[in-house]
Formats: sequence, structure tokens, C-alpha cells
Amino acid sequence: MQSIESIYWVFTHNCNLRCAHCYNDSRPGAPTITRAEADAVLAHLPEATNRFILSGGEPLVELDLLLHLVTVGRARYPDARIILQTNGDLLDRPLLDRLIEAGVDMFSIASYDQFHPRPAGKFEALRTLFAEAGVVDRPVGDPASAEIPPNEVSYNIWGASPELWVGGIWPRGRAMKYGLAQLLPETNFCNRWSGALGFLDDGSDQQEVSIQLTSVYPCCPGTVEPLGDLTEEPLAAILARHRDDPMWQALNRGDPASMGEHAGVDRAAALERIEQLGSVCLWCDEFMTERVRARGDGPEDLPVQGERRLIPLEAATP
Repeated sequence: MQSIESIYWVFTHNCNLRCAHCYNDSRPGAPTITRAEADAVLAHLPEATNRFILSGGEPLVELDLLLHLVTVGRARYPDARIILQTNGDLLDRPLLDRLIEAGVDMFSIASYDQFHPRPAGKFEALRTLFAEAGVVDRPVGDPASAEIPPNEVSYNIWGASPELWVGGIWPRGRAMKYGLAQLLPETNFCNRWSGALGFLDDGSDQQEVSIQLTSVYPCCPGTVEPLGDLTEEPLAAILARHRDDPMWQALNRGDPASMGEHAGVDRAAALERIEQLGSVCLWCDEFMTERVRARGDGPEDLPVQGERRLIPLEAATP
């Protein structure tokens, strides 16, 4: 039986907000997958997982599809944590009860930061809402969260802050467009949870894949090249197809500086380039872009996530 530790699925870019830091350009009216596409992805997911995370965009904007994914996810993964990542703006008691009944057992409120609108009393109201429904507060990083009792429904509140997020805004989407990305060459996000570390290691506690709409990636920020399309082939086949590629193996080790060694790009030279660009993510973009071009694809044909293209190399170079 194929099992993967964590599946993180951004099934919609549609959102009630248009935050300046958003890495996938979520906004009102942005793309959402269809029910048919969702069912095709579900059919190609592994037989078992410990975490099935649904995110956006704002998932509650696409409520019917969200409830479908939660219901199917709960039936398929009866012992997994079904986690809803939301900004919390649209959540009220009837909706909370409905989501719990469908199978959500963790609510991750990802909007406690300077970028999301924070109306007075928003988080106090959410804490009251959860408390009245018997939903337990499990703060991010709480050691006790590793031993959550069966059948407990919990929540946490966090956001895009150095203390609670990645220590620097990803160089992606509107964060790059508006100059909000913190270019920190010493920060190796690839070597962290939700980075690429361990994404190929079936059975590992570290393994997570990120799905943007229907395309699968080794990390949340996403790479220039998607690993594959889950409407077309199973996740197991997609991962197996990349296991012998030294570039993807380097990312799997959490060492993007070595992703070009097989092609004659010395690791020391890569580290120097990372320093120049200010980011391991931009180095990864640069190397993959040149690899795609070397295969004969023109710049206009580079893969994209959703509607957005990752930052062009000429814009990334000082």
C-alpha cells in the first residue's frame, strides 16, 4: 500500500482577499478546479496519508467543492488529520458545525500577520467561536500537538510572520511584484518542512507534496517545473518517474546548491550565485529555467503554476 505523510492541496486560487504578499496570486475570481478535475486528482492520490490539507486561495469561497473534498477525503483517509487552512473571514457557527460534520478535524487560521486585513476583534471572535463549539486550541509548535487524542477537533492561528511562518516571504507572486520578498541567501527553505526535503521518501515522516490546482510540486513555493499533473497519472507514478534524476534527488536532500552538479555546475559556484540572487528559490528557478531551455523549449513555453509565471531570470539578477 502506498502511503505519504502529508498532502497539501491548494485546490483554488479564488479568494475573498487580494493580499500583497500572496505567492500564488489568489484574488476574487481567480481559477478553481472543476469537480471533474478534483475527482481525477482524488483518484490518483495514494491509498494512505496522515495529513490531508486543503487550502487556497480561500477554500470557503468554494464551499460546495470544499465539502466534497472533505467528505471524500474523510472516507478515503479515516485515520488522517483532515486540515482546513483558511483566513477565517467567512467562518461562522453553522458553517463550522457543517465542516466538522463533514470530517474536518483541524482548522488552521492562516491570517495572523501584517498582510491580511485584521478587523478589530477578529481573532478574539474566532477563539470564542471555536471554544463554544468545543474546538481545542493547539498553537503552532506546541509539543503536545504531536499527541492529539483521537476524535479531537482543534485549531491554531498563525500567519506570514517571521515567528510563525518561513522566516522570510517567498520570492513568488505578488510578494516579488511588490518588493515584499525577503531575499535571505542563508535561508534554505528547501531543507525544511514544506520544502522539498524528503518529498521522494515514501514512508518518511518528512514527506509532503504540494498540489497547486492539479499540478504537483515538491514544495509549497513551487518549482519552475511541476513534477506532473494529477489528472493524468497517479502520484506514485509521478514520484517514481523522478527518483533517478540527480536534480530532484538534490532537492529531496534539501540541498538545492548541489542540484546542478550532475550538469557541471560546481556547488561552490551555486552557493556564490545564491548569494548574488539572495535566495535558494531564485537559484532553483534559474537552474530549472536553463534546463527547460536546454531541452529546446522557448522562454514563453516555461511551465506555470495556475495563471502566474515564476519571476523571470533577468528580473532576478542584480
